[in-house]
Amino acid sequence: MKKALFLLLASTSFCFSQTFETVSILNNGSNDKRINIAVLGDGFTTAQQSSFVSSAQSTINYLFTKSPYTEYKNYFNAYAVKVISTQSGVKHPGTATDVTEPVIPVSNPTNYLGSGFDFGVHRCIYSNTTNKVAQVLAANVPDYDITYVLGNSTEYGGCGGTYAFASLNSASNEIVVHELGHSFGKLADEYWFAGTGESPNKTQNSNTTTVKWKNWVGLNSVGVYPFTESPSWYRPHQNCEMRYLDRQFCSVCKEAIIERIHSLVSPVDSYTPGNTTTVNVSSNITFTVNEILPIPNTLVNSWKLNGTTLSATGNSLTISPSQLNSGSNTLLFSVTDNNPLIKVTGHNAVHFANVTWTLNKSTLKMAEVKAVERRFGIYPNPAQSEFYIKGKQDFSKNTKVSLYDGAGRLISVPFEMKDSATLFVNISTIPTGTYTLNVADDEGLVISQKIIKE
Repeated sequence: MKKALFLLLASTSFCFSQTFETVSILNNGSNDKRINIAVLGDGFTTAQQSSFVSSAQSTINYLFTKSPYTEYKNYFNAYAVKVISTQSGVKHPGTATDVTEPVIPVSNPTNYLGSGFDFGVHRCIYSNTTNKVAQVLAANVPDYDITYVLGNSTEYGGCGGTYAFASLNSASNEIVVHELGHSFGKLADEYWFAGTGESPNKTQNSNTTTVKWKNWVGLNSVGVYPFTESPSWYRPHQNCEMRYLDRQFCSVCKEAIIERIHSLVSPVDSYTPGNTTTVNVSSNITFTVNEILPIPNTLVNSWKLNGTTLSATGNSLTISPSQLNSGSNTLLFSVTDNNPLIKVTGHNAVHFANVTWTLNKSTLKMAEVKAVERRFGIYPNPAQSEFYIKGKQDFSKNTKVSLYDGAGRLISVPFEMKDSATLFVNISTIPTGTYTLNVADDEGLVISQKIIKE
């Protein structure tokens, strides 16, 4: 998990955890550049581990048949962790009140992660010892982003929460997809009302012009539909994966999952020339960005040399010596995702990644390149009186913000650093229109984006 909180968890849990054999079941690149899925088994003995790995592979294969996971498969890795239990099976205390127990025989196998039925309702599989899940993750897949536990039972069951749990029932593939909608996509159930507050697919706002999914209303059967159990709360769809199994995610839920993907990983996999590389400025220099491509590719690229937009839109660009100024030069590559599954207003500025190269052209033929990749978000955009620039990395104390109108004239606007990674820009006094926002720091130009003032 790429989170500071997990580092603390790992440091406090590692000494109590056990290392198990971990099998790669999907590999698209290095873990630090991918969203990492960890599949843990519970109630599988040593002799049953091959069965567990097969089940884990099946759930992963199925997950990536579901949009939007299909389109973003290249952004993921997956691992099966062979957690060994002393005894086979999932606990069943027979304490559920929604059925006449025991639906299946009462049992209490010694499984490693403590998974059992009857958490509130019979079909809910979870564990009272989820700290053990955290300990196993810390010891075996510490850089995980998504995890779920497969319990060794063919009885129908599953639940979401901090972690997702599912049984090996014939519906387990669908259960995993639905439960990851909760634990990964932060989506709410749509088949009944749960008092968990606002979420991407649940709201108390019934106004179609202001509801959080307003850009989808009227498209693909998206609307504003009340929950029967609590009609002051609303969902976006009547036939979504978050309401019924064996469906597809609705447009609103797909968008939420994609935005979650964008928040975790950059579309930039690597780039050349790298930082501190030496290049010959008297010869052509080729700059390349290796991207993680959605399927089909929906990435949009742009290049700027010393603030001037170039015509190139590919992931590779060759600069000739005549294009370089004497002295310092800055080449800025920017990429955003223009997937039609996303209708977030101003999305090109909500999630984007940049690579900046700076080099000095002098009478010497050789120059050292400074190169850095950074990710940013600008919100809101369009904006009425102010907007924020959020960096995935800290800004330097020498950061400068400039705004230019359509004629290229510099427009003075006040800005301040709210924290080390957040800039606040006040545009309350400028006319409505479209502007170019430039942000420069010690690395040179690091942002050049269109901003709309409403």
